[in-house]
Amino acid sequence: GAILGMATACIDIHPADSPTHRAFDIITQAAARGGKLVKSLLSFARQNPAEERELDLNDVLREEARMLERTTLAKVRLVLDLAPGLRPMRGDASTLTHAFMNLCVNAVDAMADNGTLTLRTRNLGEGWVEVQVADTGTGMPKEILDKALDPFFTTKDVGKGTGLGLSMVYRTVQAHQGQMEIQSEPGRGTCVSLRFPSCGAGEAQGEAGPSAAGEAPTDALNVLVVDDDDLMRSTLETLLRRLGHTFVSVPGGEEGLACLEAGLRPDAVILDMNMPGLGGKEVLPRLRLLEPEVPVLLATGRVDQTASDLAAAFAGVSLLSKPFGLEELSGLLERARG
Repeated sequence: GAILGMATACIDIHPADSPTHRAFDIITQAAARGGKLVKSLLSFARQNPAEERELDLNDVLREEARMLERTTLAKVRLVLDLAPGLRPMRGDASTLTHAFMNLCVNAVDAMADNGTLTLRTRNLGEGWVEVQVADTGTGMPKEILDKALDPFFTTKDVGKGTGLGLSMVYRTVQAHQGQMEIQSEPGRGTCVSLRFPSCGAGEAQGEAGPSAAGEAPTDALNVLVVDDDDLMRSTLETLLRRLGHTFVSVPGGEEGLACLEAGLRPDAVILDMNMPGLGGKEVLPRLRLLEPEVPVLLATGRVDQTASDLAAAFAGVSLLSKPFGLEELSGLLERARG
């Protein structure tokens, strides 16, 4: 979180063609990738997607193809068969991307040179969309196929697979109220079909777009920052300065409440969910008694059901998912202002 925040705060200070700008761009991409990996690991035991928004699965698969072309697809041919007019769905793009990546890596491992990997989408009847990941690889006999979704089952050599790949994919599909089917025969390849409930375009709640990174807002906010992590506090202070806001920064929930009781009247509060002593769960109800209407950004590295329920229980509370950069913070503060 600190790395991504500081990198996004500093990147636009330097010319776009400068070595420093390019370095910060690489740092930003690497930190964002690390954040997605951690969220993917956490999602294995989670029953609900971490973040839900309206998604175009064609866009998700195109991005997947771009990633694969730089790494895994050197020895096989990729075919994108994406249906025009694919209905959107609601879901977590990060966990879905990780699931598709698992399927693609398995498919490539099952093929010799010159095999073909096909990513296909289509609308299914009323209210469903389908993604297929198909390969021309070795395929699986029935006795292997029957165990394919079992956790820790793998046919790969020791050190080359954990046996969690397909079970994680299945868990992700379940979390999105979807269905999964695997068709495979020895010598005839494998086709994994993932079906998800679709939603009508525009059903998902829209999000106000963030202001351009680095643009100072018309009216500066005075923000109370409550976070026990020294690095995250320093990062938030840098981001807020970059956005033209002022702040009071404290290392714990007790200190944050003391500031409010002493008469501090912030325009917004950034409150860490997990802290020693009084964390966000304990602070938020007391904060609402002191400041019933102040906007609160509840910051957490794990947007699970507990965090979602806490944010939903109080008006004016938004979730700020770690790691975040300048644009994410700017957008949420702009929404808080409105």
